[in-house]
Amino acid sequence: MIARLYQALRRRLRAKRALAAARDASLARVQEGGIKRVLVVCYGNIYRSPFAGTSLRLLLPAEIEVRSSGFHRVVGRSSPERHVTMSRARNIDLSTHRSSRISAEDVQWADIIVLMDRHNWGALDDLGADHSKLVWLGAFGPGGVEIADPYELDDAHAQRVLDQLEHASRELATRIRASHQVI
Repeated sequence: MIARLYQALRRRLRAKRALAAARDASLARVQEGGIKRVLVVCYGNIYRSPFAGTSLRLLLPAEIEVRSSGFHRVVGRSSPERHVTMSRARNIDLSTHRSSRISAEDVQWADIIVLMDRHNWGALDDLGADHSKLVWLGAFGPGGVEIADPYELDDAHAQRVLDQLEHASRELATRIRASHQVI
């Protein structure tokens, strides 16, 4: 029991350190360039990661591959209709999206892994993801680096999450394009 408590405390401290360094580390990683494969993750792969992934696909050159995935055990779920409608108003079509579950192969495939919050960081850490690949999407927008899961939020709060996702995705794409041109 003490060992489990120690592990939990250790993990929590590591996550706090990662969160504190998230903005600088994320900006530096993208500036390094060499990004050809982008994996965008969130917990369920029905809200945040499909929106950001689709945004990035539209904003990045075709030679940069973008995938989205999640950690939820059930795959093949569609984005909730209210989110599809809100996203469509922002020219993001999620009507055909179906969730997928992240695999070790996805983690290896990606040059960068775009995550939303400390829970995603912990799940990626459990998968053995190379921390130098981790990029916090919120680092590319105003406010905090974590982007809330809108799953149980009301429409007004969910719209604010979409504002964050939209702004941060645009800025991330701009920085990836800039680093891509330098190569």
